[in-house]
Amino acid sequence: MDYFRAIVKSGEISDRVFDLTGTIIEKLPSNYNAYFIRRKCFKQLNKDLNKEIEFINMVTLTNQKVYQIWEHRRQVIDQINDSKGEIEFLHSIFEEDNKNYHGWSYRVWLCEKFNLYAQELKDIQYFLDEDIGNNSAWNYRYFLLTKMQFDFNTELEYIKNAIRIKEDNEASWNYLRGWFRMFKFQDDKENPFKTFVQYNLKDFNLIEFLSDMRFNNRFALSLQIQYMLLDDKYQKAIEICDNLINYDPIRIKYWEYMKNQIQSLIK
Repeated sequence: MDYFRAIVKSGEISDRVFDLTGTIIEKLPSNYNAYFIRRKCFKQLNKDLNKEIEFINMVTLTNQKVYQIWEHRRQVIDQINDSKGEIEFLHSIFEEDNKNYHGWSYRVWLCEKFNLYAQELKDIQYFLDEDIGNNSAWNYRYFLLTKMQFDFNTELEYIKNAIRIKEDNEASWNYLRGWFRMFKFQDDKENPFKTFVQYNLKDFNLIEFLSDMRFNNRFALSLQIQYMLLDDKYQKAIEICDNLINYDPIRIKYWEYMKNQIQSLIK
């Protein structure tokens, strides 16, 4: 590190500096300055970027949750301008942790950079078949479809089938809710980061599907509340809240809050 501090101060760019950054990254993979100096070196010394990817692969496999190495990878791939082998590498990462946040974030960037939407939608099915509760895979599917033309009725059937496989799977229920506008109370604030225009829940008949769930399924009951609110059936919505207060004591404060919000609508 003394050597490294000296070359940072001197501004030296050379092969020995490049090699030094590699040694530092292997020992301390979160050292952002080492990556920064390393990128200056391979740009000015015309280093082989494909060999750099081999180096990054080696470091990443033993430091999968270090942000700096993923950012370095993104910048190198951006310069190479070729995604060949990247999806396959991500599969090796997800074999150990299929919810690796940095890996999924990088995959989003990769998809946008190289327009991989259609093929990624097919590939993502592997992760949902492996683990229907993989919230990262559901989030990625949502990201893909918001960028594509697709038949929402077909997607709705897909979601319903996924929920039937595991009725208490919060990931698939959240995915379902994510497509719809929820009832807006007077003091609700809009999400400033929400750019996708959601569907109207009333345009899709899900009541029969929701009724088929277990009587105390909090996810189904929560959506039933939305239907009641949209139809101005406030008393029925309150009854469902009362049921949830009994069936879901962990979230009793939330359901009591929801009940009070609904009661304020009744004149």
